[in-house]
Amino acid sequence: MTTLPRSLRSPLPALAALRALACALGVLLALSGCNSESSDEQRQADVIGNFYRIHLHNHAPGLPSADELKQFEPLLSHALQALLTQAEAAEARYHAAAGPQAAPLVEGDLFTSLYEGATSFAVQSCDSDAQRSTCEVAFRYQKDGADESWKDKILLVREGQQWRIDDIEFIGNDQSSQREYLTDTLADAISQVQ
Repeated sequence: MTTLPRSLRSPLPALAALRALACALGVLLALSGCNSESSDEQRQADVIGNFYRIHLHNHAPGLPSADELKQFEPLLSHALQALLTQAEAAEARYHAAAGPQAAPLVEGDLFTSLYEGATSFAVQSCDSDAQRSTCEVAFRYQKDGADESWKDKILLVREGQQWRIDDIEFIGNDQSSQREYLTDTLADAISQVQ
């Protein structure tokens, strides 16, 4: 007479194992739902970090060049990308009419409060809903004996499944070289040429 292995003789141990596995999966699914907010905040911080790493690497004052705009494209909202492209085109028309020696439409660093820009940054916190987020970013400028620290707010919007930068609120330490919002500064630059 042949005997069956113990696991095949009685279904109870196998059912108990399946139930334990199902419970473990349920707990994992529940926990992953709890972490969706923190993963959104991480994605927002990644977008901001990638944007400022490109900007600090290029460290170009004024409006970004067409090449820099291409690098920023996956990180910017469609509306902000269009506004930056319009401002860059307005500056090209302005220099064609006024000559290459004319001052730029936007002077200083366009993406931070400080005219000189930043040498480092750190995303500190984000406040989000399903479609919009506001992230506070600490900046620092340390160069040639100068040491300035300030915070600005980066406004993001969800487009599809991606978080993208939609505007910047320049808070600074009352030393901002720009208007209150990046979009206001860009609109002013465009209107100067029309």
